[in-house]
Amino acid sequence: MLYVNAFLLGGALCLLTQILFRLSKRSVVAILTFTLCVGIVLTALGWMDWFTGFGQAGMFLLLYGAGEAAYLGMAGLFEGQFVPLLRYLGLLLFCFAIGVGGGVLLHKRNKTMRKKL
Repeated sequence: MLYVNAFLLGGALCLLTQILFRLSKRSVVAILTFTLCVGIVLTALGWMDWFTGFGQAGMFLLLYGAGEAAYLGMAGLFEGQFVPLLRYLGLLLFCFAIGVGGGVLLHKRNKTMRKKL
């Protein structure tokens, strides 16, 4: 049942995010930043505990879970704990590296497409 819950919650949140991609005219970066912020707000309101309790690992693989890590990292910093902050910084650096790599590849692809036209 644990796998079913993870699949259902992860699939539902991915579906909602995909609907945002399709219906809004925002960039991918704006939508992904929005999902990160939603994870932060859900954690601040205390609702993320229910989501992570229901979905388990299906929740931690999404940007909503990264928002929870961001919130907990900053809350831990304010309490004087540095381990959650280090975990968040590692996640942030990883996402930044993926974003820069994707941006470089997209820029090269667009540049070659413009030359063909």
